[in-house]
Amino acid sequence: MAEHQSGKFPGFTSARHPLELVWSESFPSRYEAICAEQRIKGWTRKKKLALIRGDWDEISRLAKKKGSASTSSARAELGSEVVVAGSVVAAILAEAHRAAPEEACGLLLGVSAIGRAITAANVHPTPRTHFEIDPLALIAAHKAARAGGPALAGYWHSHPSGPPEPSDTDRAHASGDGRVWAIAGEGRVTFWRDGPDGFEALCTVPVDG
Repeated sequence: MAEHQSGKFPGFTSARHPLELVWSESFPSRYEAICAEQRIKGWTRKKKLALIRGDWDEISRLAKKKGSASTSSARAELGSEVVVAGSVVAAILAEAHRAAPEEACGLLLGVSAIGRAITAANVHPTPRTHFEIDPLALIAAHKAARAGGPALAGYWHSHPSGPPEPSDTDRAHASGDGRVWAIAGEGRVTFWRDGPDGFEALCTVPVDG
């Protein structure tokens, strides 16, 4: 901020003094911070103002306006960016901590943004090293979506003794259906797209909610 205020950097901010910090967010790595910055710079003014206010509902509404409201179109619209309510990350981390040393797992709900994380039973016979989401939870989520509830955006699970990135087992069992995977490990959560060519790291835009 001091360097921007001093005029050290030419460009947009140099002719708009005085400057005020209106929004900030911490990221696990420099890469994720730069990625999020690039995405936010491409947003409309209305969407940026909603982010400053922490208005998650408005961010979701504006994202939906860009294209079809169908689940497939909205999922494609996300590209390499995903908007995630802060409560989602908090819920995943809390459940991962509670379930350790076993893997926790569940579902992600939302369309243009991930607004809720549901915990499901891990029914895999070796839950310390693998996960399998209870099929009953999946059936219930699909039924709720058909009845007008939030769409099934993806899945989440934890790595109790590993980093928050797809393991060899995760890659072997991925379906390439385009849904989002959230993985908790080492005290943080990362988000990935399960695409036909493998997992793609997603830049996260965390907001209150």
